[in-house]
Amino acid sequence: MSVRQRSPHGPTAKVTDDDARQLAAVPNQWAELVITSPPYANNYDYADATRLEMTFFGEIEDWGGLQERVRKHLIRACTQHVTPLIKKTDELIADPMVGAISNELKDACHKLGTERLTRGGKKAYHTMVAAYFRDMGQVWGALRRACADGCRVCFVVGDSAPYGVHIPVDRWLGELALASGFKKYRFEKTRDRNTKWKNRKHRVPLHEGRLWVEG
Repeated sequence: MSVRQRSPHGPTAKVTDDDARQLAAVPNQWAELVITSPPYANNYDYADATRLEMTFFGEIEDWGGLQERVRKHLIRACTQHVTPLIKKTDELIADPMVGAISNELKDACHKLGTERLTRGGKKAYHTMVAAYFRDMGQVWGALRRACADGCRVCFVVGDSAPYGVHIPVDRWLGELALASGFKKYRFEKTRDRNTKWKNRKHRVPLHEGRLWVEG
């Protein structure tokens, strides 16, 4: 690594501490290409995934430290992140940032909220899904400001089906992108998911791939 760092063959990378929902450090109309893999709406706790390393390096000492240093800054993609928001689910669905998908989002969240009452864990997937798309709506708004005309954006994404309720993540994200001012989108599937294991929790066929957005 040291040798390669002394032999640069291109522009120097610049790392900023920022929020994808704001992109405060990125100038207007700056980006010509955006490639990223945002959190999936599948209840994976991205904050907990950092616990081992952050504990080892002394950046956190306990679960509370993880919440304060990491989780509160992330896109809301797991039920552990949204428990305080359960009573505000309807407000999240009514947010203008998800207006382009509000009818479908409301229907899906209603199904999740109803199904939740029949399950032992009573996980708040309905709130998680509402918060996730509200956050991602803000991301698209920030990207539209930061992206130059004609910019291409590539999101590596997959759909999900908490409690067996299908959430068409790639299509909804594409619609939110259009609502933010981008011109078109298409989805390029790379693989099927939820097809291998017999002990899976539901049998809704899922997929993963690249969401291409242009504008």
